[in-house]
Order: sequence, then structure tokens, then C-alpha cells
Amino acid sequence: MKQPVKKMYLLAAVACLIFLCPLICRAEAKKGLLVYDSIYGSTPEVAYWIKAIIGDEQPLDVKRVDQVITVSPYDYVLIGSYSKWEKPSPRIYKFVEKYQNELPKKQVCYFLTCGDWDETMILKVPGTGAHQIAGRNYLYELMTKYPNIQPVVIAGFGGRQVASALHGPDAFMIWMLENLAKEGAAWSGLDIYESLVPERVEVFGNEVRQKVLGLEPLADVQKYRGFWQSQQPGSLTDPAKKKYTVRAYTVHTATDKLFYSRFRIKSDLDGAIKLISAWAQQNGVTLSEQRKTFFNVYYHAVKNSGGKDMTMHVVAAVMPDDPGAVHLSLRSYDSPDARKPLEEAINKAEQLLWADGRKIEGR
Repeated sequence: MKQPVKKMYLLAAVACLIFLCPLICRAEAKKGLLVYDSIYGSTPEVAYWIKAIIGDEQPLDVKRVDQVITVSPYDYVLIGSYSKWEKPSPRIYKFVEKYQNELPKKQVCYFLTCGDWDETMILKVPGTGAHQIAGRNYLYELMTKYPNIQPVVIAGFGGRQVASALHGPDAFMIWMLENLAKEGAAWSGLDIYESLVPERVEVFGNEVRQKVLGLEPLADVQKYRGFWQSQQPGSLTDPAKKKYTVRAYTVHTATDKLFYSRFRIKSDLDGAIKLISAWAQQNGVTLSEQRKTFFNVYYHAVKNSGGKDMTMHVVAAVMPDDPGAVHLSLRSYDSPDARKPLEEAINKAEQLLWADGRKIEGR
């Protein structure tokens, strides 16, 4: 074969490889399902917000939980719910139970709307033991019940509460919390109350992009906040009232019902745990771990005073929207006269944890 002819065939072969290589090497896009449950409409708003962050070019079906007949065609499943009595909805539990043998074979992510954002929160009302609430804490029971499903990402966003739209049982629950919770109720006096943290939705969407789909995070992710934002006032009688007010990270409160300190420091969770242990050893405090997750730890910190064991509630948590910081809260629910030794211990905890420039000022 003459040299020019050989060269022509070689060039043609190279051209074919250049054309076909992307088609051969390109991985097939993963197929996703975002299944949600909702009563008042907040969760689907967030669901389509997440879909926008993930990208319209990614095949992602968004379906209400009662519309799903199979999960077989999907590579990954995002499961979203409002929170009901401090856990996902009953229909979401039934969905996970129904597909508990198939979901472990797929990449699964959980998210929740509604509730408070502060994952150092402890709720203590008459008739119940003090326990963790808010954010990702509401997913703990579901993940414990179905441990074979290992979620890639979990998130708790907060949500929206429209007082006039609440059904009877929900309105009663809100009223009960407003009147019995020792730390008060931020929604009091509002027609619309919002607790959602937009940055958490954005972090979740980008984590799905990275950890599930292998995509780069979306740089201009804030452009999709319009899926949630609303011009409605927080109060019809006083339109100046905002339906969402960013609460302070740093709080030091003393009331007849509560002595409470909340702050944040530069650390990771393991570092904060070591500092809490050092404080306990130095102040005659016994730490009893109640729960530990990848994002927070909760202790009963017991100090004996006058022959009586008294309990402080200590929580350290890392927040997805505040990297490089650990949020801490220390609480005593004893009466002002009885809790003097605990107040002193909490003040010493502040001194230790804030030392060496660790305290993060602001907000």
C-alpha cells in the first residue's frame, strides 16, 4: 500500500477514535428519585429547589410518596419529609419499611423540613424526659430502626409554619410547646413563622452533586433561593414583624426555669469532646453520654452538691452551614436557689472552652 494511502487510513482511524471515545467513555447518568411527603406544601418547595441545584440535565423524578410504585429503576433515592412529633411522617416510615430490602442497594439521602435549626437544642416539658430535638436529630430514630440503609447525606433544614392553616392536632401541639417549653417559642405572635436555613438546602444539594453524582458543587447555588422566598409578612396586624429572624449563636440566659449558655468555638467535634472531658475532670463532673452521632454528642453532666446529684445538659454539634466551628450548649433546669453550683460549673466551662482564642465572636 502506498504511503499516502496508509496515511489517509491512519488519519481516518484517529478521527473515528476522537469521535467515538466520548461516547464509549461517558458514564451513563445516574437516575434518581426524590420522594417526599407533605401536609402544608413546604416540603415540595424544597424538593424542587434541590432538583434545581442538582441540575435539570440530571434525570431526577420528583414524586409524592403515594405516587411511587417502585424504586427499581433508580440508582439513588432522596427521601424528604416534614417532621411529625419529632420524626419523619408515618407515610415516610411506611415507604422505608416497604423498600427496606431494595434501598440498601442504592445511594440514599434523607432530609427533613420543619422544626428548629439548632441541633444543640434540648426539650424538657412536664411529663417527658429531657431529650434532643431539631434538625438532623429528628432522623435518628428512622436511621436506628433501619440500620442496613446507610445514607450518604442527611439534612435538617427547618421549615415554615402558617398558623391559620394548621390542622387541629398540629395547632394543639404548637400551642402546647409554646406554653410548656422552658426556652420559649420564637413563633409566638406570628401568622407565619419560618425557621428554614437556606444555606443548609444549598449544602445538601451540592453534597448530593459531589457524593452521589460525582459532579462539581454549584458555585452560584444561591440563585435558586426563589423556590422558597416569599413576600408574605410575618404578621397581618403588624407587617413589620419578620417571619424569620436569625437567632444569635451566643446566648447566656438565667430565668426561674433555666440557666443556659450557648456559644461556638473554633474546633472539630473530637476536639470539643476532649475539652468537655477536661472541664468535667477539673470540676468534679461525671459525664454520661446519652447519644453520639457524626454531627453531635449529648451528655448528662452530673455534679454532686450537698449529697444530691444534679444534672446539666451538655451538647456539642457541628453544623453544615458553619464549617470550622463547633456549637455548644450547657443547660440547667433546676431552680435558681438549687442550681448555684451548676451555674459556677457552666461559667468555668465557658472559660475553658473559650481559652486560647477559640471563642468565635459575633451573632
